[in-house]
Amino acid sequence: MDNLRMEREPRKKRMSSRMRFVHQGFVYHNNVIAGSPPLRYLGCAEHKRSGCRARAMIPVDGLIHELKVTQPHNHPPDLNAEEKDAFIKELKAGVRSVSMENATLKKVYDTIAEVFPKGAKEIPFKSICSSLHRWRKNHEL
Repeated sequence: MDNLRMEREPRKKRMSSRMRFVHQGFVYHNNVIAGSPPLRYLGCAEHKRSGCRARAMIPVDGLIHELKVTQPHNHPPDLNAEEKDAFIKELKAGVRSVSMENATLKKVYDTIAEVFPKGAKEIPFKSICSSLHRWRKNHEL
């Protein structure tokens, strides 16, 4: 094995449409599905920002009220988490919609912000503008 180099295939980008779950003001990301019957093992979305190591699990076909927290959070719940999540989902749908394809991104944002004022207050246009461009450009996200 002298001077042999193992070539790796380039890593695929992780899709930013990673499944999100909002429960009692906490946001979780899907980490893995395993077991029999299959369970979704979730991690706190604040892991990178606050180092929160909270974990939860939910049956693959389960409803949000079946979510069971297995490790506690190290931060308080975000009381606007559900509205922010709904706001972001509507923004993604809005920038991709045929009816809004000729509208400016600011117009799409302002239209959806009228329905989700708390979400818009916490997620200003300037902070999400680059994501809006990416979502419009790449419909698979």
